[in-house]
Amino acid sequence: MVSEEVKASFGNLVFDQYMGNGNRYRRFSQYKLYFAENRWQFELLPHRPYMTFSKYNKVAGGIQRIYEPLQVDFTPQVEAMALGFPLQTHDDWQINVHQYRVHTRPDLAGVTVPEGAHQDGHDFVGIAVVTRVGITGAEMTLLPLGGKSEPFYRGTVQEGEVALLNDRKMFHYVNEIVAIDEVGYRDIFVVAFSRWADRWHGKEFESRVVASAIETLQSDAI
Repeated sequence: MVSEEVKASFGNLVFDQYMGNGNRYRRFSQYKLYFAENRWQFELLPHRPYMTFSKYNKVAGGIQRIYEPLQVDFTPQVEAMALGFPLQTHDDWQINVHQYRVHTRPDLAGVTVPEGAHQDGHDFVGIAVVTRVGITGAEMTLLPLGGKSEPFYRGTVQEGEVALLNDRKMFHYVNEIVAIDEVGYRDIFVVAFSRWADRWHGKEFESRVVASAIETLQSDAI
């Protein structure tokens, strides 16, 4: 699925000061995806802070998060994901690629999804598990919209496997990882696909995120 170089790159991620409970390391890049010459093509977008709407992420939505860019090329894997989704080839797409390592040990809970059951706000999301070392857990649950009903799916994505989700139609969650012995970790990359017209990149998008966060705060204060 991925080369040894890509696997090794997870050991060079940067501590995520915004999410998790001190157990997450991360890099992040964004691309424009367009169909030409009978295949999906990639254009690396200028690196910017990552932002998401607070209605989707109650932990770190509405703020600028500064992450270092990816150091390895995930585009072959992203292209494979794109072929697994019903992406319209006459549309251009914007994709966010997140590379994570989540650690756990007896004094460090293996929290994988601090925001709980959620949507990401994109059209489609792919979650690829690269490595599971010395852990159990990380069971994925898929729930009806709203996230309050009983899950319609439970399962654990193993090494070399990918979950392809229609983010518009479900909530999703992954429970904690638990170390088998003293320490353990889980390496994944997550790819979010949005239509270019709805792109999550640039100053206009960032202004919308801030305005939405302010509106939510004002509404909560009433």
